[in-house]
Amino acid sequence: MDLIMSWTPNEYKAFKKGAMLQVVDDLDNMARMAVFNRIATNKKKLNIEKDLFDAKSARKRIIDGDNTWKEAKKIDTTRHAKAQEAMKKWAENLSKKG
Repeated sequence: MDLIMSWTPNEYKAFKKGAMLQVVDDLDNMARMAVFNRIATNKKKLNIEKDLFDAKSARKRIIDGDNTWKEAKKIDTTRHAKAQEAMKKWAENLSKKG
């Protein structure tokens, strides 16, 4: 005899949220492994939440219903843009001299 399982919408939402929380746990575990590897290799300490992945923020976002939980770590690209612009100016000046 086969059992047919049907979920209510709330059960499905809870299952989906649990699956996303499992992904967060997996990423958190991988981040911790990377930190341990880095410490063992370089003898420097890193802050997991600031440097790799902020699992607390991601979990809170999932529980609050935010679908952008993967962006728990915001990356500031302004320094990169400034460096790119400086390199472009340097290359232009170099080509003018030569």
